[in-house]
Amino acid sequence: MTDGCGAPADGGAQTALAGADIASQAVVQGKVVHNGDAVSPGYARLLNTDGEFVAEVPLGADGSFRFYAAPGGWTVRVLAPGGVSVSREVTAGYGRVAQLDIAV
Repeated sequence: MTDGCGAPADGGAQTALAGADIASQAVVQGKVVHNGDAVSPGYARLLNTDGEFVAEVPLGADGSFRFYAAPGGWTVRVLAPGGVSVSREVTAGYGRVAQLDIAV
């Protein structure tokens, strides 16, 4: 089940990449933590190089998120209760997983 943006509704937490053919995929994934603990609830947004909204997924129970994106530069913005808004840049490429762990 997806949330309409091509990303898993659980932020990707339950969708394993093990054994998956990612040669034609550009994957951006990570976890969001605060003082070592998972941040959840919350959302991860994918923004393009112009800062425009492209997709959003809820953070998994373990603070995880995953996007399947086009190759190139992206910004992941995390939004969580308490006014948390943190942005990090990442570069995605076909055939690899760009791991982006975010401490808030």
